[in-house]
Amino acid sequence: MYEGKQVVRFVNNYKSKDLYNLGNEMDKRKGTGNYDDERTKFNIHYKDIKEKSLYQEVKNILYNRNIEYLHKTKTNMLNGVTFTSGPEFFQTLGLPFKKSGRTYQSGDKEDQDILVPDIKSRNDIPEEVINYFDSCMEYLKSLVGEENIVMAHVHFDEDTPHLQAYFLPVVNEVKRKCFKRDSNGELIKEKVIGSNGKEKEVPVLLRDNNNNIVYETVKGKFLNNDQFWKDLGGKNSFATIQDSFNRFINDKGYKLDRGKVGSNKKHQTKLEHQVDELKNEISNLWRDVDSYNDKLKKSKEILQNSSKEELNIKKNLVGYSAKEVEKLIDYSNNLKRINDINKYELESKDSKIFSLTHENEFYKNNKELMNIRKYSHEKDNELRDKKTEVDYLNKALNTITKALDIKLNRKPMLYINDYVNLSKEIINANRNINSEMDKASEDFHKLFEQEK
Repeated sequence: MYEGKQVVRFVNNYKSKDLYNLGNEMDKRKGTGNYDDERTKFNIHYKDIKEKSLYQEVKNILYNRNIEYLHKTKTNMLNGVTFTSGPEFFQTLGLPFKKSGRTYQSGDKEDQDILVPDIKSRNDIPEEVINYFDSCMEYLKSLVGEENIVMAHVHFDEDTPHLQAYFLPVVNEVKRKCFKRDSNGELIKEKVIGSNGKEKEVPVLLRDNNNNIVYETVKGKFLNNDQFWKDLGGKNSFATIQDSFNRFINDKGYKLDRGKVGSNKKHQTKLEHQVDELKNEISNLWRDVDSYNDKLKKSKEILQNSSKEELNIKKNLVGYSAKEVEKLIDYSNNLKRINDINKYELESKDSKIFSLTHENEFYKNNKELMNIRKYSHEKDNELRDKKTEVDYLNKALNTITKALDIKLNRKPMLYINDYVNLSKEIINANRNINSEMDKASEDFHKLFEQEK
């Protein structure tokens, strides 16, 4: 009945150091998403934390439920999962969307408008959409155990509605290596040379007749990410879940496309997707810079030609007022400003990519990331305004350049001396453009180095 593309993404490597930022993103909506505060109140909270932070919540759950785990920084404490589909799917369910003013920078939808939910009240969210996420939550409970789900929210305040949840990878039994023991039950140890070159004693592994390590099964409650995914199929676990969810959700009547079976396509995190989008945006900005440089070059050529025929300018510039000629000066100056803005944008995007890549690797410094996002939005708006201004100035240039093509038999207007003086000002201004641009670029790089 309701067709769309199935999207189920897992992240299974959240450490203790990641929990603070994860909790902030879920509760305070501070992170890497395009959040709309007006829509945040419509988010659905299936499961919230009781403690002040996600880190404290996880620690308390592990303690209260007597769940064993390795107390190390490298231990995978939480797994994350996202259930969603494209805006086309939610539109078939009756959810209204509107244009965001942004476009996709890459992928199948490159250059197409990014649509976001147009929600002004809870009545704008159809019951079918709620039922879809209820079904996703039902599946998640059956997959990981309801008691292991720490947080679960449906977010309507980002670009695409989605269920985002975090759960503990808890198992009821683990396999542990066995070691040789003496007649008194004491571990037998042997001396080996460690990686630091020093000698140390380690327990001797117990092996069978084929020299394979012997394992024992221990029952209990364990936070063990490796065993959790092994129990779900190991290397085939993600594919198995995709198949299982597809059957489950289709039985609910939604007919989501599972995607190509056996595909090696890798799902991206939000940050990885943002980095790719920004790289494509930089490529587009470079094309804008080249375009503006071409316009500036043509403008300079026109002015240089008028300089060579300065004696004839009284007869060439006829039928136009001094204000119209002044627009040509403004046009040249604005072209230089537009180039400066674009180059500044490129440097800003490069800096943003560095920060996002750093964030993707270590998942921290969210405050810095949010500042970059805010700054980038401001500059995007400024650049949009400047492009509108250039469009207007282009029309002015087309009008002025027609004057240069008028034949010599046209009668000149009054105040021709003003035209000659303005022409000289134009020529002098354009002679300084290159040096001004070089100086602006040098000042920017100095500022950029200081920021780093």
